[in-house]
Amino acid sequence: MLTLTTLYKSMISLSIGPISLPFDRFLVVICLAIAFVVGYFAAKKEETSVDARIAAIFIIAMIASRISFVIQYWQEYQGNFWAMMDIRDGGFDGLTAMVIGLIALMGFAWKQSKGRKALIKGVMAGAMVWGITTVSLWAIKDTSQQLPKIMVKQMNGDTIDLNQVEQGKPRVINLWATWCPPCHREMPVLEEAQQTMDGIGFVFVNQGEHSAVIEQYLQQETLQLDNIMADTTGSLGYQVGSRALPTTLFLDAQGRLVDAHLGELSKASLKAKLKKLIDKEQQSAN
Repeated sequence: MLTLTTLYKSMISLSIGPISLPFDRFLVVICLAIAFVVGYFAAKKEETSVDARIAAIFIIAMIASRISFVIQYWQEYQGNFWAMMDIRDGGFDGLTAMVIGLIALMGFAWKQSKGRKALIKGVMAGAMVWGITTVSLWAIKDTSQQLPKIMVKQMNGDTIDLNQVEQGKPRVINLWATWCPPCHREMPVLEEAQQTMDGIGFVFVNQGEHSAVIEQYLQQETLQLDNIMADTTGSLGYQVGSRALPTTLFLDAQGRLVDAHLGELSKASLKAKLKKLIDKEQQSAN
């Protein structure tokens, strides 16, 4: 059976040299490339090109899925136009992307008969790779092991097993560092969530820094956070397969991974992740 470490490495990020990419976004890029390649060779037989149409379908689907996500979490985005435009928070509605993408494909295929088969073959090839990979990873995740034993330091210097912190609750485990600008920006969002959501345990595991540095930063930023831990060797980041910060893990009450996010969390994207975590807990209870 695959270990949890392997699972996390598959699901969270892919490291290419100094660059780490969220796996889900990397998968989309790969599937888009496959669509272009298959479409190119299929259209070559008809002496035409479908690249522009494939690109247009992708762009239309992504814009629609972003708009759908913003509408769903309008309260969190309201009054902040730049936050709506900032897609780094990963806020997209997958179902909307699939539906609108299919409608766009049908529209382009109906409008232009030349290259129709090549267009359909290219888009379907990319969609099939995405679907098969997503379902396979979901099946692996569903049988994943518990979070491995990782010892971290509390601010008073005591060492504790991370599994014991907020044990028995659904948990949000945030990997961060004081030198990380996206970590700075998302901290107030996580602070507010910790103070308002009693049923979920929030744990902040600093990567590679000592307690004095962490405490100085918290005082400067006037952050009121509970469950601040120091992982001075950065072993947690290695264990979960993410070399980039911030990384946030969402675990159910049994310590199993439900979701993960690489990069900065906005209010909307955090709310979406927490909804998924709470829904998972309710399904398990039933």
